[in-house]
Amino acid sequence: MNDYESQIENDLLWREKELASLKRMAITSRNNQIAYRAILRASWATLYAHFEGFTKFAWELLLDKVESEAVPARELSEKFRALALEKPFKILRGDASSENLLSFFDSGMQEFLRSPVIFDPECRLSTDSNLWPNVFERECAKIGVASRELDNGRARIKALVARRNEIAHGKNMTVSSVDEYSEYEQAALLVMHDLALQVLDIIENRGYRVTNFPAQTITADSSE
Repeated sequence: MNDYESQIENDLLWREKELASLKRMAITSRNNQIAYRAILRASWATLYAHFEGFTKFAWELLLDKVESEAVPARELSEKFRALALEKPFKILRGDASSENLLSFFDSGMQEFLRSPVIFDPECRLSTDSNLWPNVFERECAKIGVASRELDNGRARIKALVARRNEIAHGKNMTVSSVDEYSEYEQAALLVMHDLALQVLDIIENRGYRVTNFPAQTITADSSE
């Protein structure tokens, strides 16, 4: 097991242990409806927190790995190169004058592509503090991840976010039983594990780099 596998596994493990502990508390509180209801609401909010938290962790782990290799941006695969260029493109969109465009494409872009990649914090993947299925899908697409488990559990993930927001806003959202909660927990964990496997696959196979990037050719000065 490599270091990245260990980091992913350990992060999933502590989250799953916490969720399991809350579920056990709910089961043992069935005879006390007030406590039972409160623990299920807490479990729901915690489940969402771990869904968002792990997703962010996995994204950051991958982007930090790419940065740590000091890869020139031109050697990145298309999706990672586009993500790396997000900051300069954002600046460029703020001043799209002909002079600024010419300067960027004449020299600025080439200099950026030669430099070791840095993913600007403002332009990294974002959960938008509400990790709806479409947000998860949109951000994962930027690193070439498509989740079949998200497709399978889309309705439950959407409900997980919506009902968590009701809890966060102090509304009287109830979870009827441990069995009901468990359906949503399973859906979220499947998406999390699927993301983990795909991120590890990208890291292991260096899916963020261009395959067989051509070596730079140095030509002699024609005057010699």
